[in-house]
Amino acid sequence: MAVATLGALLGVPLLLRIDVHLAGLLLPVGLLTNAFWALHHEAIHGSFHPDRRINLLAGRLMAILLGSSFQVLRFAHLMHHRFNRNPGDRPDVYDPPLTSKATARLGFLGNLVIGLYLSELVSPLLCLLPRPAIRRILGRIYRGDDPSVTEIRKAAHRMFLNPTQLRRIRIDALLAQSLLATAFVAFGAYWPLLLAFLFARGLLISVFDNVYHFATPIDRPDYARNLALPQPLQTLFLNINLHRVHHGRPSLPWWALPAQLRASGDRCDAPMLSAALAQFKGPVALDEITVMPGPRGRMSAFADGGRASRAEGTRSPDQVRG
Repeated sequence: MAVATLGALLGVPLLLRIDVHLAGLLLPVGLLTNAFWALHHEAIHGSFHPDRRINLLAGRLMAILLGSSFQVLRFAHLMHHRFNRNPGDRPDVYDPPLTSKATARLGFLGNLVIGLYLSELVSPLLCLLPRPAIRRILGRIYRGDDPSVTEIRKAAHRMFLNPTQLRRIRIDALLAQSLLATAFVAFGAYWPLLLAFLFARGLLISVFDNVYHFATPIDRPDYARNLALPQPLQTLFLNINLHRVHHGRPSLPWWALPAQLRASGDRCDAPMLSAALAQFKGPVALDEITVMPGPRGRMSAFADGGRASRAEGTRSPDQVRG
């Protein structure tokens, strides 16, 4: 998939000089975006390759091809596992006394369509700034007194102000942007095709990023939804749709998730496509989330069929040395 992505960015523009209809080669590569992200997701959890150095190099390469930085994406994802549904990790929920429905809907749909992907592109670039500026940005992003946010802020300082990690992020950011700049030059007059490809990639990443957590309980960091896919697509997506299973056992490699689903007696809650489309109805008010009694006497939404267990094997990025 890395070769296909590189071919889309640098190979297709050469083919366009022969026949413009070969632009159609961008379509299958774009449609494989989520499969490519799933492969990168395996590297984030250290499951891509048993050799940590190979896993790190593969993760960095894939992140660069996605336009971002492995350290940045890994930090965000592992913090999501540890502090799922913290105040900064629930874009689908708004508090009416603080935010109007119209404002919340506009922000949510913008994030849903392309905003999430844009944040993945921009975040590494912010790390090119001087360290004092990075510290101020982190303080602004992770502001507040919520215990989870406080812990994330501390972890962010350890990660993004660490000279070794910061150097890697900066190198990856420059390589990613150089690749995109080279691609735009290579496409020349056909640059709108590249822009359309990048927008499609961003749309697919953004739409499916939070689909497993849309309108789920905010007091259940261990909870996610399993969403059904046809078997060929599930295999192509490396079983990432079995997301409750993954959150319960994040250390399991992709190929072990179906067996864990069966062993736990769990099931899928809804088709993936219908769950993805449901997000376009807009964010859910904090006091309107459908709840029902959940495990351990807690309250949970979409809980029928859910046997989520507290996530195990999830470490913070500063604990995952690479």
